[in-house]
Amino acid sequence: MAKARAKPFRFDPAMRMLLFKGAEPYLQSQYLRMVSEGLEAAHGESASRFDFDGQSATLAAVLDELRSYGLMQSHKLVVVDAAEQFVRKESNRRGLEAYAGSPMEEATLVLRTTGDWRAPKLEKAIAGVGGVAVCESPDPSTAAAWCVGRAEKAHQATLNRDAATRLIERIGTGLARLDGELAKLSVAATSDPPVIDVDLVEMLVPPSREEQGWIIQSVVLGGDSGHALRTLRELKDISRVPDQVLSWALVDLGRKLHEAARQLEAGVGESAVGKSLRLWGADTRPVLETARRLGGRRAAGLLETALETDLALKTGRSGNATRTLEGLAVVLADTCGTRSSSRGR
Repeated sequence: MAKARAKPFRFDPAMRMLLFKGAEPYLQSQYLRMVSEGLEAAHGESASRFDFDGQSATLAAVLDELRSYGLMQSHKLVVVDAAEQFVRKESNRRGLEAYAGSPMEEATLVLRTTGDWRAPKLEKAIAGVGGVAVCESPDPSTAAAWCVGRAEKAHQATLNRDAATRLIERIGTGLARLDGELAKLSVAATSDPPVIDVDLVEMLVPPSREEQGWIIQSVVLGGDSGHALRTLRELKDISRVPDQVLSWALVDLGRKLHEAARQLEAGVGESAVGKSLRLWGADTRPVLETARRLGGRRAAGLLETALETDLALKTGRSGNATRTLEGLAVVLADTCGTRSSSRGR
């Protein structure tokens, strides 16, 4: 079942408790800024902020800060980081549940967690007197649209949609890193006003080792085993991409081809297939075309070969890991490049 899209966070100064959960630091920071600015606008002055580390803070210290009055009588903003660690202790969790039943009007409590949050009862109580915001990185399409808007609003630059897609292909959908790269690219753009295109992204934003490992998929889809072999060696010897990253990239390609071929043979439309496999960018068309040409049976054989190779690498049965990966890349490229009018049934 598809995961429901999280609703955008909107702060109301009447909210007494808030939970920010998720590993996206940009959203965590932005939402807390919204809270601070909202409280200042509501009360005519900045809230007095108090921060606690959830790993070491005590319930008594947090509640004392919430319930005590400051010398200046200003509204308090109490922030507990690593909240998943704090509520792991049952007494802390129950204490906050009780506090949610009668929170202080003069204080706002924010729990922030980037880890494994397991307190559904407390979360429900927080939602009753405040709000819960999910802070996760968006999907690639949403991230690309965000980049286009962010470049214009925050960096006064025009970002082409193709350039946004390329940027995400290189560094992923983490908003904090994307914003940093957009700032760099907007300064480097020589036009006036600044225009960020694909060439500028490729020149200034090198992919990470992990991201580089996925380059092998595009090359293998091209069907040139010699090119695939050279690329694999460059990724290993020059870019130092780990063997396991390369192996998993090849397995993932086999999985995409098999699932796409299976769905296409079942009569599913290409658009629906691409959406279900989360295909996007330049590799979408090659994956669908190759899967249709291979058919389900041949694609299943490719996936099985890739999985067996990956298992051999993990268990140490491969002998020479480099030769094993090279062999898999050649088999996949040769199969993807084979033009055959007959398709497996």
